Amino acid sequence: MATSRTGTAKYKAWRKATLHRAQQQGITHCPCNANCSHHRGRRCNIWLDYLISRRPNSAEPDHIVAHAQGGRETRDNGTVLCRRCNQAVGDKTAKRPTRPKQTVKTIRFGQHP
Repeated sequence: MATSRTGTAKYKAWRKATLHRAQQQGITHCPCNANCSHHRGRRCNIWLDYLISRRPNSAEPDHIVAHAQGGRETRDNGTVLCRRCNQAVGDKTAKRPTRPKQTVKTIRFGQHP
C-alpha cells in the first residue's frame, strides 16, 4: 500500500521547519498575495494560529513552486499561508482555457441563410 507524500518523515520535517521559521520571522497574519479564489483582488491578512490546526486561520506550509510542478521540500521552497488560502490556491497548475462552444446554424431545405 502506498503512503501519501504528506505522511513521509521528510515532508513532516519540512512542514515543522517552515512553520517554525515563519513564526521566528514574526509572520502573524496571512501574507496571501490575492491569488486564491476566496478573496480575489484583495489580501487575506487574517491572523495565523500556529497552535491549533485544521481551522480556517491555521498556519499551513505552502510550496512556492508546487510539488506538481517539480517543487521539493527544501528550505527555500516553503512559505506559510492560512489554511483557507492554501486550499484555495490548490496546486497552482495552470488551468487550460476552455474554448467556447461553437453553435452550428441549421439551414432547412428551402430557407436562405
